[in-house]
Amino acid sequence: MNKKSFFMGVVTGIVLTFVGLFAYGLLKQNSVSNDAIQYLEKPVSYENKKTTSVKVFQVLGNAALAREASDKIGDDVMYIGNTVLVLGKDFYSDQIVTVKNPQRIGTYSYTNNGGMPMTVPVIDGEIK
Repeated sequence: MNKKSFFMGVVTGIVLTFVGLFAYGLLKQNSVSNDAIQYLEKPVSYENKKTTSVKVFQVLGNAALAREASDKIGDDVMYIGNTVLVLGKDFYSDQIVTVKNPQRIGTYSYTNNGGMPMTVPVIDGEIK
């Protein structure tokens, strides 16, 4: 083995290590940790609503942070209500989701982009 092959092997190993650590960090950042969710012993009705509409603003793996519909002006719905964590699959940003029979199953704690700790209700139900 010559010096050039040895040096290229070391450089390749270092680069792959950093790429792997970066990919792990992205996966970890985009998933909801079970430690961050505090589950209730028994699900309860979410604010006695039969249905609620939310607009996703951040996707977190198999869940999404979303704002609830609050006001309607003409045909436009304002999504400036409560922030909730909705459990489910295949969410995307700015998606409008209707949850039938929403159940509050716990609370989710996280730190927002401004560095402030936040706690929001976790809701689950039939997603349309």
